[in-house]
Amino acid sequence: MRTMAALLLAGGFIVAIAGPALACRGTAEFPQAAGEVAQSKIPPDRKKALTEQLRQGEAMHTQGHRTGDGMKMGESLRILDGIMKQIGK
Repeated sequence: MRTMAALLLAGGFIVAIAGPALACRGTAEFPQAAGEVAQSKIPPDRKKALTEQLRQGEAMHTQGHRTGDGMKMGESLRILDGIMKQIGK
């Protein structure tokens, strides 16, 4: 009985910690945006710059999740949205 209670408690803890990260749009959209930039018809030098901005934004987003910094996550999503606008998505 104690083992079952401990497992349920541990499972609940994992879901509480991982749930927000798994549900976050940045987790899925940064890799998707990288593919969109790569397939876009913009000049190669612009692609390179946007890809670097995406890399930095994704790193910022990951750090925001790690530290619980919602402002950092929000800023990274604004970067993502700006890049998607630039490529017409």
